[in-house]
Amino acid sequence: MTNRIKRWLAYYRMRSLEINLAGAVETLPHVRCIETRLRMLLAIRRMQHELSKARAHYTSLLPVGERRVWDMA
Repeated sequence: MTNRIKRWLAYYRMRSLEINLAGAVETLPHVRCIETRLRMLLAIRRMQHELSKARAHYTSLLPVGERRVWDMA
């Protein structure tokens, strides 16, 4: 598989995680059940960790000398 396809797939995974994480964070204030809220917080932490790994993988596929920097994970 060419590096360009690998990079596109890594970018797609990264963006999917970002969208999913943003939706979870946006929904969290509307959840009233404490147990559900705690489970969502754990899921958000896990998504943040996965997003960090996905961003690192995407960055590793970039050409030498090119680097992306993100504000938050």
